Amino acid sequence: MDPASDTFRVSSLHVGTSGWTYREWRSWWYPKSLPQRRWLEFYAQYFTTVELNSTFYALPPPQRFQEWARSVSEQFCFAVKAPRTLTHQPTTAQDSSADLSRLIEGTAALGTRRGPILWQFPPRHTCDLVWLRSFLQALPSEVEHAVEFRHPSWNIPQVWQLLQRHRVATVWSDSLRFPSFLTVTAPFVYVRFHGLEGGYAHRYSDAELQPWAARLAEALSAGLRVYAYFNNTAGTAPRDALRLQELIQSYL
Repeated sequence: MDPASDTFRVSSLHVGTSGWTYREWRSWWYPKSLPQRRWLEFYAQYFTTVELNSTFYALPPPQRFQEWARSVSEQFCFAVKAPRTLTHQPTTAQDSSADLSRLIEGTAALGTRRGPILWQFPPRHTCDLVWLRSFLQALPSEVEHAVEFRHPSWNIPQVWQLLQRHRVATVWSDSLRFPSFLTVTAPFVYVRFHGLEGGYAHRYSDAELQPWAARLAEALSAGLRVYAYFNNTAGTAPRDALRLQELIQSYL
């Protein structure tokens, strides 16, 4: 397929939210009469992806991943946030290897609907090239990966070169609290909208989304896939995600 075609661009665009099981969404997003067990099915009528944030706290059994996969179309994909035991808590090399194996083996139950693994590291995690080389070498190549660094010290050429070598994406963050690195290091772009003045309760305006829409449309035109997730889940995440989709497609 020609990477410049509109069909390719649209099929390569995946915009969604960070999770879908927020009870405060019932009053304005989910119909009040819709049981929670059908929320994912409803959500998937509007979006082709979701970022699983609950996996950061605990990995569900493979059966749960299978249930989620059966609730969506074949074109849908789940980005999976790596457990905090792998990103936020000190562990031995043996424990980390076991946790990584559980993550990859468990999410395999998603089948073709498994998207990138998100590795979100805390702001206290400063640049360490020796650690980064070891971390990247341990990542299984059968899954795509995106790394979110939250300390500005990571913004050096050696970091981007290592990520490019392993085809691991740099997360582009929209936030007033964390740095935003706009470097392309993989065949796809991974964006997280954390909210601005209102934090997780922020409501994005068109003026705030337009520059992102133009930037992501340019990435699509260059043949890159795009994954974008709204983490302002106490605000208007689903509405903002829908609006970003519209704005991106207006550029294509």
